[in-house]
This record gives sequence, structure tokens and C-alpha cells, in this order.
Amino acid sequence: MNNDYQLSKPVYIPSVEASDIYDHMFRKRKIELNYIGMIPSSLELEKLLKEGFNSFSTKTNKKLMSNDIINLKFKRTVDSAEAIISKSKENLLNLSKNPDPNEKQIEYKTKLSQFVDFLEDILKNNKVEHWRNIKKDDLRNLIYNNGFVLKSVNDKTGEITTDEYVVYKRSSAKSREGQCLFIKKKLHATMDQWSKMSLIFNGEKIDYASLLAYESLVGSSIEKVIKIETHNILIVDDVKSFFKHKCNVIRTGSMQRLESNYENYSVAQNLFDGESLLDKRYYPKGKAMMLLRNHMFKSAAFNCNIQDYLKQSHKRPENIPYDEWQINDMFGNQIYAKDIHLIITPSSLKALKFSKYVGTQSNMWEYWKDCIKKDDYMFGVCKSEKQSKLGCDDQGKPLNQTSYQMLNSLPASKKDIEELTRFEHEYIEKLKNNDEFFIQHITKTANTMNTHNMMVDLYNKNNDFIRSELFRDFRTKQISNHVSHVKKGKVRITGDYCTLLGNPLEFLAHVVGDFDEKNASLKGNEVYTTLFDFDTDLVGFRNPHTSPSNVLLAKNTYNKDIETFFNLSDNIVVVNCINFPLQDILSGSDFDSDTLLLTNNETMINLAKKCQNYKVCINDVSSEALIYRVNNINMSKIDNQLSTSQMNIGVVVNTGQLLMSEYWSFKKKTDTDKKILIELLNKINVVTVLSGICIDLAKKMYAIDINKEIKNVSNDNELKPLFWRNISKKKKKKEIEVVNYNCPMDYLHLDMSKIKYADSKKNLEIIDLVNKYDKRKVDRKQSAKILEHLDIQSSKINSINGQSLSQLEKDRAIDSVLRYFEYFIGKLKVNEHTMASILIKLLEEKTDNNVKSTGKMMNTLYITHKDSFMNSFK
Repeated sequence: MNNDYQLSKPVYIPSVEASDIYDHMFRKRKIELNYIGMIPSSLELEKLLKEGFNSFSTKTNKKLMSNDIINLKFKRTVDSAEAIISKSKENLLNLSKNPDPNEKQIEYKTKLSQFVDFLEDILKNNKVEHWRNIKKDDLRNLIYNNGFVLKSVNDKTGEITTDEYVVYKRSSAKSREGQCLFIKKKLHATMDQWSKMSLIFNGEKIDYASLLAYESLVGSSIEKVIKIETHNILIVDDVKSFFKHKCNVIRTGSMQRLESNYENYSVAQNLFDGESLLDKRYYPKGKAMMLLRNHMFKSAAFNCNIQDYLKQSHKRPENIPYDEWQINDMFGNQIYAKDIHLIITPSSLKALKFSKYVGTQSNMWEYWKDCIKKDDYMFGVCKSEKQSKLGCDDQGKPLNQTSYQMLNSLPASKKDIEELTRFEHEYIEKLKNNDEFFIQHITKTANTMNTHNMMVDLYNKNNDFIRSELFRDFRTKQISNHVSHVKKGKVRITGDYCTLLGNPLEFLAHVVGDFDEKNASLKGNEVYTTLFDFDTDLVGFRNPHTSPSNVLLAKNTYNKDIETFFNLSDNIVVVNCINFPLQDILSGSDFDSDTLLLTNNETMINLAKKCQNYKVCINDVSSEALIYRVNNINMSKIDNQLSTSQMNIGVVVNTGQLLMSEYWSFKKKTDTDKKILIELLNKINVVTVLSGICIDLAKKMYAIDINKEIKNVSNDNELKPLFWRNISKKKKKKEIEVVNYNCPMDYLHLDMSKIKYADSKKNLEIIDLVNKYDKRKVDRKQSAKILEHLDIQSSKINSINGQSLSQLEKDRAIDSVLRYFEYFIGKLKVNEHTMASILIKLLEEKTDNNVKSTGKMMNTLYITHKDSFMNSFK
């Protein structure tokens, strides 16, 4: 339904460092806006456009862009005048060592010297008000509270434009990194009111962190919208299963530090946490799940034959026709059974947490439905379940990849790792020595950002191209990248990610008052998925994953009622939480689209069986919600905390894997004291819970010092495992001191390091494959112009790659550069003689240092003038 509704295209927005904003406002520095942020297709974008959100495109870049919202990053501090002088003098010293500087270097050196003089004069005259160091947290406080002003000068008219921005909300995609959206002041009041559902908080203290998270839900990227009228929605209570289970319980001990205690603990599982059931009429063929978004609403809706179930229910009174049967919602309101299309619980409707501001929860339910009605009942669909794109095994079953945390948590031997990587070894052998197979490989990974399509077309035109140095270098790099990828723990195994669906038959039974734990459709670790044969063992991993206690060993079990009342695809797995601690095994999973990597790999199953000796870890650390008044200063405090907790997550994950590596190494030794193993395992248990605590830190206050707890469990050994260089994000990886640990990831590193070079081929100069051209027909002026464009393009791309941007931001920035030069080169009419002369010029100047640049430059010619480019080759 509503598939005809045309969503607006994403709009690219500037993404800027807050320190650059400060420099622009207070130090009069010109600011360059790079459109590497994005407002995705979303419910929020539709509302923005209705309220006058301006967008534009350029001749050179047809993407929609806007300055009405700017994304701010808070990664850098504001440097003091003293620090800038010190760095500048160091640069001047390095420049002075160049005996033959060019004009640009001389000009830069002069300007830099003048800037140093200017700063020294400021210090001398004590005019340092805006030239002091400002820490990231203080910078956030300043800009959140005061907003900022951007001034731009029209190059043609000299007219100065001033735009005022105020803090708006978190970026839905980058919120965990502490990034935040700022909006033009004229749009703020309307959009802020809409985002907060017009709720008024009157300066009261609330769970502000949750509000900030929930108001951003309408900004989530969506694929389409569907219309679900609110009179077709039934809301019922959540249901929890309580039971005793032997666990490792993590809480603060006598030494005022977190400890792991093995005990019979009372576990609670929320059976339908974040999931909902939606009638089959809303789904396209073959789809079983849609992740829905709306005002303070997030839910994974699963494809269900709701009406079929209700019609056969024995709970309908015999004297009432089906069309007249009414079912009570959680507030006692009655809804006709025939009208029920969507069934939700409070765990999906976050607005209920703020019910007191409209009265009762029942009042909020009605208030929320009115808000949905005002937006024409449109629900955004963020995603649905997806099949793997990583190929299939010999039996046609999908392949997906592990992570290094998964592998390193397994009690795997060298032989186990060799068995797990057998497919990758065979695949790499084919990449090296089977030309057609390699061409198929790069065809699958071709996109507008890489040179793969060009390489494929050149090969198809003349197979000898594969013997050229350009192609051999490209092939070597591609294979090397693949080996490096596998070394990071990305090992393909038979299996795929499946979306978790918790106790759905019990959900339906609960609706009609027929729920009974004793009649659970699945028992214990039983699951239901059509991805694998029934009555077989499966292994499941969820991210985040820390230790052996997170490994799920499951039994795939057929159930007729699940097949009858649910329309599930292979990428859905039904799981059970009744009297089974599934959500804790999977590190705090819920059912709002969490996925599980499922495999029937025999080696994995054997290892998972050994992992059953490691008991599930439970978080019993006391906590409470963070309560704040709604204002910009408190928003800043929360976002600073969020940014810190994100950094802590990385530290905790690394700490966990270092402990796991040490644990396996000690366990392999015959003379290891058992006390050492117990101590290490207790630390690993603490880390397993700490990772979840770090994720929650922005919303909850825990009665612990997170930094001290990390220090308490940290490994003092400075020597890291061999694999650490593969997974480290540091630029100077070779400086990391490593030693061989007896752990699965080091076995993987050594196993993949044994790969030999490909069989040698007779070299062929690629220039010999370019057609001879008539010099008289070469447009020399045009050739020089194109070569200049390509040279500048290459320099700009190299500059972007040297910046501290995320890979997504780099890709967006490079895409803009490519579009810019493709526009100017594309509008020229280039004959085959000119094209051949340009190609020979590029290939003659190719060196080992610019092989990649040569490929990019050739690719620009290939994209803009494909016919003349291809016709230039024999």
C-alpha cells in the first residue's frame, strides 16, 4: 500500500568541524562548506520541504544540496595562538629545507610567516580573547547554547550574506559519534515543535536523553512509506518471562569494583520487545519484515495472517459473529477484530514514556494517534530483511562473513581455523590464476567510485589487457585487499544474517487472552528458520559480541502454526525467550530488527558446543535514568557524555579481545595455574557487561566509574597479538609491538600469510594496446586542457584521502570531485586521435606511486567519453 508515494531524494548538507565554525566567527577565517553530510529520504525531509526547506544543485553536480541545515562534528579542540605559532614555525622550518621551491610554496611560506607575525603581535599586546585553547566539551557547550553565524561573500557582487543557526537535533546516522544538526533559525520553531510532537515540558526534569533519541526517529533514512490508519492499530501490554537460571552475574562487589558471581539468578526476558505484527496486505511479495518509523515510534513489523488467526480463535464467544467481535486494548478500549491490521506493544511506542505531559498513558495513546493522523497516517519503512550479497557455496546456500570478535571468542585450534578458511583459500587461488573468475569478482563489486567496469570492458575488448602492468598492479591490489579483509576476521561461511522474531505465536495468543507459558510453541534454544533444514543444529552470533558466553547453539525446529500464520522469508529466525535467557546470551538483544548470523558450519557447531560451558553474563549493576531539564546546555552535557561513551565502547571491545587472546594462550599451556584462567575469565565476564553499559551511558547513570572499571580489567601487557595490526585504526600500524599469541585470530593471521604469489604471466606494455593516432588530427589545446583537469582531480582526491574523515564522508567528497571534472571533460567533443594521445601521455607518466591515480584518470575518460576511449584500444 502507498507504494506509489514518491519520496523526495536525499539532500546533501555541509558537515563541518565545530572548531572551524569558531575560527570563522571569532578569528575571521573563511570557511569552506563540503557537502558530505546528508538529510536522507525520511519523514523529516518531507516535513522540512513543506516548511520551506531550500535545496539547490549545480551544473557540475546534480545532487540536491542545502545550507538550511549543517551537521557539526566535535572531534577537534580549538587551538591556542601559542599552539598555532608552534605548528606554523615547524612547517616553515620544513619548507626552508626545500632548496628549489615552486611559486605556490613561496607564496604559502610568505603568508604563513605573516600569520605567525600577526599571532605574535596578538600575544604581545595581550589580545587573546578569541585565541585561547577551547576543549571539545566547552566548545559544544558554547555553540549549543549560543548557536552560530555564517557569513558568505558573493564573488560576483561582493554582497555579504549572514545566516544564523541554532541547535536542532542529533543526526540520526551519526548520533553515537556526538555529531549534531544545526538549523537556520527561521525553520527551528516549527521543526522542533513537530519533532517533539508539540509536547510542552514546562522546565520540568525529564529523561531528556531518551527524548533526544526518540525525536530523531523521524529523521531515519527510509525506503518508502506505507499508510496505516490508527483505527486499525491495536496496542497490548508487553509480556515478560521470569525464571531462575545459572548465570555469571556482574555487580559491584566488596572492593567497590565490578565482579563476576556464578549463581542461580532470577532472569527476566521481554518477549515482544520492539516487534509488532502487521497484516500481510501491506507487504510486497517475498518480504517478511518492515522496520517502521514514526513520531517516537520504532518497531520491526512482521508479516502475519492476523485475520486468519483471529477468525479461527476459540476465544471468540460463540454467540458473537466475527464482524461484531471486539477485543480490548491495554487501556480497555475496544477495537473490532476485523479492523486489526497492526498489533504493537509499549516497547515500540516510545511516546508513552512522556505520558504525564498529556495526562495518562491512555491519553498519550489518543494524543499520539492524533499526531499520526495529522501526517496522513504515513509510516516510514527504513528497511526489510536482506539476503547476503557475498555469494553462495557449492550447494547454492548463501555465504556471509564472521567478525574478529566472533572468531576470537571460540575455543578454536589451528586446524579449526584452517578448516574455516578453506573456502577463502580456494577463492583467492581462483582470483590469482583464473582470469574469468577474477573478472566475475570485480564485476560484482563495480560501482561509480571504482575502476572495475573500465577494467572489465578493456579485458572484454582485448584479453591481452590482463597481461599489462596496469591490470596486473590492479589485480594484485584487489587480491591483497581481499586477503587483508579476511585477516580482519571477515571469513565467509555458509549462513546469513537473519532478523530475530520473538515468540510470535505467543504474541497472537496474548492478543486474545490465550497466552500460557506452558504451551510455548518453541522450547529452550529451539528456533524456526527456513534458511536451513529442520532438525539440525545451528550456531548464532550477534553484534556486539564479546565472549564464548555470547555464542548461541540452537536447534532448528519445524512448527506448523508458525508456517500457517506467518509469511516468513529465509532471512527471518523465530526464537524463544520463555524460560530461556536468549536476550542476555545475545548481549541485550531485542526484536526491533536485531539480526543474528546463523550458520550450519560443522566446525562452528563443534566449537559452539564447547562454548556451552561458558555461562551467560547478566548485568546487575544498579542504574537510574539521567534526569535533566529541557534546554540547550543540558543537551550539550548529554551529547558530550554520548561522545565519551562511544569512545569507551571501542576501548572496552579492544580490552575484551586482548583478554580473550591472553585467555586462550594460557589455556593452551599445560602448566597454567587454574587461578589465572578463572581471573581472566571473570574479567572477560565483566567486559561482556561493560560493553552494554557503555552503550547505555548516555541514557542511564550507573553507580560505577567507567574509566576505573576499564582499568581494573585491562591487560598490562604492551605486546599485542599479531592480528592487532590488521584491526587497528591507527595510521602507523607497523609501530604496534606484536607477538604471537595462541589465539584463533593469530592462527588466522598466520594461515592467511602463507598465501603464495600468482603464476607469472608474460608482461605486455599497455601502450602497445593503444591504437596509433594521426598527430595532425590531435587537438593539442584540448589535450592539454583535459590533462590539466585530470591532474587537478588527482590532487584533490589525494588531499581528501589524507584528511581525517570517515570512509563515507571521503566517498561523498570524492564523488563530488569526480562529478565536477566529469562535467567539464564530458562536455568536450574528443575524437579518437586526441583520446589516444591523452592515454599514451598518461601511461608514459605512470609510475609505481601513481598507478591508482592513473586508473582514476583513465576512468574519468572512460565515463565521459566511453566510445572514443574504448575505440582507442586495439
